[in-house]
Amino acid sequence: MTALGNPTLRQLALKVLAQHGGDAADAKALAAAAHRAYDDLDRVSAPLIGQVGVDALTGRAFHLVQQEYPSLVPSREPQQGERPFAQVISSLERQDPAVAIEAAGAMFAAFAGLLITFIGEHLTTSLLRKAWPGAFSDAGAEELQA
Repeated sequence: MTALGNPTLRQLALKVLAQHGGDAADAKALAAAAHRAYDDLDRVSAPLIGQVGVDALTGRAFHLVQQEYPSLVPSREPQQGERPFAQVISSLERQDPAVAIEAAGAMFAAFAGLLITFIGEHLTTSLLRKAWPGAFSDAGAEELQA
């Protein structure tokens, strides 16, 4: 099963987005929630795989998600030194809110799936628990197999 098609990873990502976004009703608010969730993920992933690794997985996940959500296209060329998630945020802000939340969920699922492939399920689960502890409050979030 691919990361994009993994329902457990998507459910986890959507739960995290809901926790970070509260009652966010527009795409800009959802993009801001996604940014906060990404910052948490970046904070725990970078010490293990490096900032270049996080950026590489982010770029690849964005590319994969664009296949399912073709409307997620960057509105401009990346600025010098700009990190890949800035393009994701820019794209999410221009979406219908329902599409924005689903695309953001797919983005995090793809990132987590790629991370599982790179460092393994156990270590990825440990990182996700550190980044998003509130998302693991139930037994349904135990298995993440990509």
